Amino acid sequence: MKKVLLAVFVAGGLAFSADGAAIFKSKGCASCHQPTADTVGPSLKKIAQAYAGKKADLIKFLKGQGKAIVDPAKEAIMRPQLTMTKNLPQEQLEALADYILKYK
Repeated sequence: MKKVLLAVFVAGGLAFSADGAAIFKSKGCASCHQPTADTVGPSLKKIAQAYAGKKADLIKFLKGQGKAIVDPAKEAIMRPQLTMTKNLPQEQLEALADYILKYK
């Protein structure tokens, strides 16, 4: 029955969308990035302000294909984390970027 309902949702274009907050937490992002305070990494607010109107650039960074624009001196700290985010499906990368960008 569950498979039938899932097939109906997907066929009808009602597939569940990725949850950026859940991805942020499950990938360990929250251990270094807080909403408004800089800790190990810059705050989500600072990241969102730097990438305002540049969602594609943020996704590129999360894929390990772009340079850090918020705090380049700490980019090396982020590199191991990018090994987890760079292989996320596009839908999840977009949801993660949307979650981060909402903090501006």
